[in-house]
Amino acid sequence: MRFEWMGRQERQYVADTISQVYIELSTACNLSCTTCVRHSIKNFEIAHFKKSMMKGLIAQLQKLQSLKRIVLLGFGEALCNPDIQWHLEQLGTLNVPIVLVTNGMRIDTTLATLFVHIPIEAVYISIDDIYGINPVIRKGGSSDVPLSAIRLIKKIKQEENNTKPLIGIETVATTHNIDKIDAIILTAKEAGAEHCIVSNVFPYTDEMSKNILYTIDGSGDRLTLIRKKFYKDKSVTIAGGSASVARHCPFIEKGTIFITVNGQIAPCPELAYTHTAYYFGNPRVHQKHWFGTITKGNITDIWNSNEYVSFRDTFRYFEFPDCTLCVEPDMCFHRTVENKDCYWNTSPCGECLWAKGIVLCP
Repeated sequence: MRFEWMGRQERQYVADTISQVYIELSTACNLSCTTCVRHSIKNFEIAHFKKSMMKGLIAQLQKLQSLKRIVLLGFGEALCNPDIQWHLEQLGTLNVPIVLVTNGMRIDTTLATLFVHIPIEAVYISIDDIYGINPVIRKGGSSDVPLSAIRLIKKIKQEENNTKPLIGIETVATTHNIDKIDAIILTAKEAGAEHCIVSNVFPYTDEMSKNILYTIDGSGDRLTLIRKKFYKDKSVTIAGGSASVARHCPFIEKGTIFITVNGQIAPCPELAYTHTAYYFGNPRVHQKHWFGTITKGNITDIWNSNEYVSFRDTFRYFEFPDCTLCVEPDMCFHRTVENKDCYWNTSPCGECLWAKGIVLCP
């Protein structure tokens, strides 16, 4: 028996067509950030999106008349793909806005020039540590490299007299860098960043769960001062700090599919792999939720399958329990033993921080 719409107060738009495609070009990474889910993914393997898969994918994407955006984001560094230039050039033939999310460590003159010439719509570079200080979050990297990448892209844009790509940064805020967030934003803007996103962290380890800045009711939200400082600056987007808000899935409402490095189709990044997660200190196992693969099926057919349509329909009235309201989350038998919520859903959408506006993506 399902909990149907009569008892639900939350509503949201559910897209009927695919308008946004996330593509994971690589699961390899040249950093080892402490906030990364890679450390918690079950049976995680290093792989690169293959040329043969991209050729098939391009043919399928060409048929999607509703496609408005391609986002190159996954659980690795896209620029670690050895064929990254080829992949970008192929995707560029679609004439669809492309957003690249990267740690910026491999951006050189060749790649920056390619970004401008395709052109890429936007490049978002992750910066979690401040220049001149040993990195606490971006293990294996230096904070001055992504800043240099910002300056390089800006320089080539000016030389080519091009407004694209938009240069953005994303910062994952934790107790480790809360006192440096404003400096990160200002330093990045000085280097040439045109948009700054400050997201909260989704904890994937017990230690990480102790470093969150948001709260259940918003009291004690440590990003409040940052919001006040930049509230007039439209180029800065800062995540919410309260879980006691109405939910809406930013992926479902935008008609999103996430394609893993091996071609599996999931509704969003959070459901792409099985991994451990912590919701306000309570451990969970978030199971992968795949609906097919691009190597064995057609994207449109998979999207229109009864299983996928039924899954998306549950979001029209958000037929998931709000785990924020649970009085005994540590005693949740369904979530801890059966990997189901108390409405019997197998996906962890009832405790999704993206749906709360606490975690943001470009």
